[in-house]
Amino acid sequence: MLKKILIILFSLFGISLLIPPQTSGDDSKILFDNQGNLLRVWLNKDEQYKFPRSENISGKYKAAVLHFEDKRFNYHFGIDPIAVARAVKQNIQSGRITSGASTITMQVARLKNPSSRTLFAKLKETHTALRMELWMSKDEIFAEYASIAPMGGNVIGVETACWRFFGHSPEQLTWAEAALLALLPNKPSALNLTRERDALLKRRNNLLKSLIKDESILSAALEEPLPRINANWRFKTPHYAEAVLSLFPNQTIMHGTIDSKIQERLERIVKNYGQKIRERINVNLAVLITETKTGKIRGYLGSLDYYDTLSKGMIDGVRSHRSTGSIMKPFLYALAIERGPYTPESLIEDIPTWFKGFSPYNADKSFSGLVSFKDALSRSLNVPAVRLLSEYGVEDFHFWLKSSGLHGLSRAPEHYGLSLILGGGEAALQELVPLYSMLMNDGKRTDLVWVDSSKGTSPWESQLLQPITTYHIRNMLIATEAPVAWKSGTSYGSRDAWAIGINEQWTIGVWVGNFAGGSIPELSGASTAAPLLFSLFNNLTTQRTKPDMPLPFENTEICKLSGSKAKPICPHKKTIELPINRMLNKTCQFHKEMIISKNTGFQVCSLCWHVEDTLQVVEENYAPAVRRELRRLGREPEAEPLHNPLCPAKKEEIPFSMVYPETGARLFLPSADALSSMGFIAIAAHKQREAELHWFLNGEFLGSTKGEHKMAVTVGSGQHRIGVQDTLGTYLETRFRVRAKN
Repeated sequence: MLKKILIILFSLFGISLLIPPQTSGDDSKILFDNQGNLLRVWLNKDEQYKFPRSENISGKYKAAVLHFEDKRFNYHFGIDPIAVARAVKQNIQSGRITSGASTITMQVARLKNPSSRTLFAKLKETHTALRMELWMSKDEIFAEYASIAPMGGNVIGVETACWRFFGHSPEQLTWAEAALLALLPNKPSALNLTRERDALLKRRNNLLKSLIKDESILSAALEEPLPRINANWRFKTPHYAEAVLSLFPNQTIMHGTIDSKIQERLERIVKNYGQKIRERINVNLAVLITETKTGKIRGYLGSLDYYDTLSKGMIDGVRSHRSTGSIMKPFLYALAIERGPYTPESLIEDIPTWFKGFSPYNADKSFSGLVSFKDALSRSLNVPAVRLLSEYGVEDFHFWLKSSGLHGLSRAPEHYGLSLILGGGEAALQELVPLYSMLMNDGKRTDLVWVDSSKGTSPWESQLLQPITTYHIRNMLIATEAPVAWKSGTSYGSRDAWAIGINEQWTIGVWVGNFAGGSIPELSGASTAAPLLFSLFNNLTTQRTKPDMPLPFENTEICKLSGSKAKPICPHKKTIELPINRMLNKTCQFHKEMIISKNTGFQVCSLCWHVEDTLQVVEENYAPAVRRELRRLGREPEAEPLHNPLCPAKKEEIPFSMVYPETGARLFLPSADALSSMGFIAIAAHKQREAELHWFLNGEFLGSTKGEHKMAVTVGSGQHRIGVQDTLGTYLETRFRVRAKN
């Protein structure tokens, strides 16, 4: 019976050896920079720092451990009979347990399943050790030991200890460091770097003396001091590290794209700039630096100081959605060129404008009458941009922005309306920077690259614009001698200041503001964010080239004055490269062919001319509201002839226009009583400088104006009409509704 039981037990023991052992798990998540420097280690679920197992073990460390712990590791089968015999002899002689016989394999078994030091526990360790020797190679067993050996406190494993104590990888271990790490697991609670340093140094040196035979190597090792516990262990780039962790939650070892040298320069420059600017205003800063061609993140700063709780420094300004101000204007201008009818040299009106109660104005509260596309964009004028968005379509622009990666635009287009181009929407630096890189990458947008992929997969790309379109937009945005195309923006109420720039090497985005969202006096993109942007470009740029004009494009003849497709009558023309297959094209509206009377100077037609008195001319044609602004600026062109007032033909063109209020307007005027009268200023514009206009309110004569046509109007709630008539009898009327605003 006993024999059968023994056979069963031995059979079960043999079968159990066939069960493969489990390797160590529950590792910390690790983040390196692009050069292999450690950026961040996260605690595992046991509140420990533990690097994943690696079989790339330092030869010095392995030699030190085997010399100190298990000299016959490579020859025994998990149990060292010689060590067992020695331990039994020493324990019998002393009458108590003074020596053990644990091998490296048995230590791995104990570390993976810690328990009290009993005979049963020892047998269990022996059984696990035999299984490991059966299923694993010696290199795998030693790698397992190196990854779970306790190094004091919550530091587990040799690679963790290397970075914790020495600030470098195991491949860079010295003999002195290897000996120290071989000793620490022996008594990790007693032999550590915060207490008993003298005893630890003595034991390390004794191990070195028995391990190293070369006198010169030994002498250098003995001279090496013990490291300090405050070695370079603090986590770097905290906002970037947290972003990577959230984006790649299932990865254990992550090789980031951050360049530590660039990051150090970024932090130094921003720190100095932040100290100076905070002497005037209380702000925070965020900066994102990427390689223009690849989208790889090389510098990342979420705030001035991560630990500054007063300024909410732990908020990541690179990923936070903020009001965009004017920073999205380049893309609207690009779309207007690509779809048409505009060209890079088009003129666009900059005049007082109302859109159903919304009246945009430029930052300096002035109007230019007419501006070129380049001037409107480089000066970041609001009125031309709003007029352009009204023509292009809010819904179409909103759709393009969303499909281009601006995920902060979560509401319907009608929620934003025309204010979308002035900062009514929100975006983050991490969304805007790839969009600006697209302008240097021939219209191809590339996703940000946060980590280098070992599989060699390429980031997502999308062709958003034609190459020739981005070429023209870049040229509009280059306003300095350096080949940097840039744009600034300031949100409503001076809450956010932006500056984003691109060259062939870098795309850099800067945000300045505060995370509380309050208004900040003196804050603007041009004066607050742009200086830091150019400081970074000047410090980092090593390539200063200007890209050539890309293909394909379509040569188009345009009028030099209007920038639109030239008519045969346009006196001065030029050829320009435009996107192919444009949907809309418009011929020049600024040149008009007409027949005038030599005697009277009036424009005449076949119903009112005397043939021998006529002269065919080409005149410049400007809208009355445009002429009004140009007149105020002293830049009004020569007035074009009016049509003969005695002509029996119906006059198709009215030489003046109502600037305010526009037809169909709804005015909300302040009043304590909705029945009381309220006042506002009505504005009209005439093509002729000295023209006289007569004003009528609801059919009643109000008065006359000459030169500057403004009329004070007093009305009550309800619907009204204002009529204007010039001295030639031409009449224009606008209808509007007034509502009291209590």
